[in-house]
Amino acid sequence: MSVAEDRSSTLIRETKDKLQKDCIYEFQLEAEREKILREKPDNWSQLEQNGFTVGLQQKEIGLLCDFEEATPEDRSTMMGEEKDGKSNGNAIAGMFLALIGKVGNPKIKKYFLARVDQVLSEDTGCAKFFNACEDPYQPFIRVFSVRSSTGDNAESDMMAMFACRILSKLFGSLEKWYLNSMQETKAGSMKLQSTIEQPLSDFIVLLNNLCRSKNCLIPLKALKNTLKQERAHDPFIRDGGVRMLASLMEPGTNQEQIQYLAGFSVWILTFNPKMLRQIDQSDTEEKTQGLIKNMVATVRTVQREKVIRICFAAFRNMLKSDELQGRMVGLGLLDVIKTLNQTEDKELKENVEKVRSALKTFLGHLSTFEKYTTEVMSGQLQKSAVHNETFWRKNSAMFEKESYRHIRKLVELLDSKELETLEMACYDLGEFARFHPDGRSLVTRMGGKGKIMRLMMHRDETVAKQALLAIQKLMVSNWEFLTKS
Repeated sequence: MSVAEDRSSTLIRETKDKLQKDCIYEFQLEAEREKILREKPDNWSQLEQNGFTVGLQQKEIGLLCDFEEATPEDRSTMMGEEKDGKSNGNAIAGMFLALIGKVGNPKIKKYFLARVDQVLSEDTGCAKFFNACEDPYQPFIRVFSVRSSTGDNAESDMMAMFACRILSKLFGSLEKWYLNSMQETKAGSMKLQSTIEQPLSDFIVLLNNLCRSKNCLIPLKALKNTLKQERAHDPFIRDGGVRMLASLMEPGTNQEQIQYLAGFSVWILTFNPKMLRQIDQSDTEEKTQGLIKNMVATVRTVQREKVIRICFAAFRNMLKSDELQGRMVGLGLLDVIKTLNQTEDKELKENVEKVRSALKTFLGHLSTFEKYTTEVMSGQLQKSAVHNETFWRKNSAMFEKESYRHIRKLVELLDSKELETLEMACYDLGEFARFHPDGRSLVTRMGGKGKIMRLMMHRDETVAKQALLAIQKLMVSNWEFLTKS
């Protein structure tokens, strides 16, 4: 078995296990769907003149009438039957795509979206009939453009949620359907890619936008299902998906269910080594926030165990990256683990112990300067043994590496919202100014002096005090004499 196949089988197995613990129930959407479908017209044959069956031939109208009057069991049977040598399922799917694409009346369009959502919910195997149609995704993607042009009213939002669920089911089953319908050849793979690449990319962009809105539970669940396809990862990253997930994982700002679903998407991404590099790159570029930083902070404060469980499942996968291990160490995940409540969850226990053991080993192999580097680059500073006079006296010359990368990062951290980070950044820059021959001029040229002067007026007394001490070190060459006088 190849590495890719092994990763894929592991993902499928663990996804199935975690889906059993996924407690999201879309009661409102389900109830609304049933309400919409109960209000179907009494006489289908009279609807053509009202524009309800625009673009359908008489035999298709007959097929629609039969399908609408059928029970759920009969509908599934109808989809699997053949008529005149052609698949009934393909004809029915094509009929619904034509209706959704051509009907302009929002109420009528909403009815057919609700019906397709119901069909795919009753029998997920019916997705293959839609996928076999020509350009099956655009009618649903266009629903979002209608939503954008009409504003955030309840009806357009409802249609967007139906389209969101439908597309996630179609994309989620597409690759399996395609590989079952033809030999898995290079040509077949290229054809599949050309068939879905643009609509999948469009859908990911739409999902990312919806996930940034207030009503993001259903889009997040659709995103979680869509990201199970590895080909969805690149467009997700290109559209700033990691930053979007980071914002949803920020502690204290979202419902725990939202954090759980966002964490689930992170966990899926961490099975892909390429995505681990992207997560590291995205977090490195963030000045004050980052995905792993918010996940660690969430684990520190969240009450729901399932949120902690999905975070540690992702942390365990991140152990494959030295850079991400360093980030977790620097953000104090080992200290957070010490504060976790006891749990009976076997999976959580195993993952916590695996992460704890790996990070402890990683930390043991680091020099003092490497430990400092790990902490600074994490974007979160804490009072520890590396923030003292002895460290700076011994290591000040080491900070010349990579064009004073550490010092530039410290200057960036002067914009942090975290008090302890501000306090330690002021202290460290002051010590660098003391012990490096060009420290004072370097900190000033990088903009650090101006930022520290503003922090002298900070509302927190400890931060203001450290800023004052740092300014003294930047301005007075014999600072030790000043403190003794």
